[in-house]
Amino acid sequence: MAARAKPLSSLRGAGRMAAWRAHAYGSRERPGRTAAGGRARAAAARARRRAGACRHRLHQPARRGYGSRLLNVLRGLEGAEGVEFPLVGGRDFVGTVARCGPAARVREGQRVWGVVPPHRPGSHADYVLVRDRWVGEAPEALDDASAGGALYAALTASAALRVAGLRGGARGARVLLLGLGGVGHAALQLLVADGARVTVGCAGEQGAHALALGAAAALDRHAPDYDAQLEDGGPYDVILDCAGLGGAEAGARRWQFARYVTLTTPLLRETDERGVVAGTAVATATLLAHSAAAARVSRAASTGVCPPHVRWAYFTPSEDEIEALRKLAEKGKFAVQVERVFPWWEARAALQRAAAGSARGKLLLDFTAQPHD
Repeated sequence: MAARAKPLSSLRGAGRMAAWRAHAYGSRERPGRTAAGGRARAAAARARRRAGACRHRLHQPARRGYGSRLLNVLRGLEGAEGVEFPLVGGRDFVGTVARCGPAARVREGQRVWGVVPPHRPGSHADYVLVRDRWVGEAPEALDDASAGGALYAALTASAALRVAGLRGGARGARVLLLGLGGVGHAALQLLVADGARVTVGCAGEQGAHALALGAAAALDRHAPDYDAQLEDGGPYDVILDCAGLGGAEAGARRWQFARYVTLTTPLLRETDERGVVAGTAVATATLLAHSAAAARVSRAASTGVCPPHVRWAYFTPSEDEIEALRKLAEKGKFAVQVERVFPWWEARAALQRAAAGSARGKLLLDFTAQPHD
């Protein structure tokens, strides 16, 4: 008979652990003590190093309740593990495994990087409880700051590339990447590693960095002829929207493409307003309308069964992708920009900086830092 895993709360210091948390939507996150419940069926990684404070587009609105209906459905499917309050932010981390279940792939004391899905308590705490498929061996090539803010954006990017039909099969594909934030930065590196020819639309000051990462061309989105450059640069096999433009943009220009993949969808907004069933139906109708508009104004970039259309992509945790990203990092083909590391007690300043936008790199919280006397 397999040994029973011990509860996380039996760890020294984990019964009531420090965490940044909010007790209601719209309220400020405050430091406090929270219970570290649950059994370590997979891995309980102590965030002794860095926890990501810079969030994907979803997470700032999530503090105000955005997506709460659908996320509560996911919490409900997990039974007692699906706790809504207090909200603990942070989606990715690097740390050492404090306890793990008997069947876990990782081992106690191992340096790992990991990610926490949006419906689970996050990583802005001393400890974080994660499932086995959400964590993996951290790459030696990345320091703690880089590894601690890597995976949420990178796994979102890899999910978008899978939806686009490009993950692992992008060689020779012509891709227009819109946006060079956290997800766009990761997507560009994955596309280049897979052999795609990538044109990036981004802020002018980011152009040199895009080219250094392997982009074939970088277009300044502030240039007066930017729209013409986008249209004349086709045809594209895939347009990947990492700039928050949404599916309506696909039919707003006379560009040529086969697939338009966006990470900005109306699904969470509609389910919040109408409920899960009706909201999903309305969001699906919107997707079909965006695809129809794209088909009217665009000519396909390549021959195929489907006319130009819109696809949605969402963050998806994957142990195989986590390992693939580790291998890319070890080969020097995946890196993370870090703007600043904050001590954990300055989390409010880090969140304010994230909310202000235009960060040129990740913002991290360091839970190993000690307050000055």
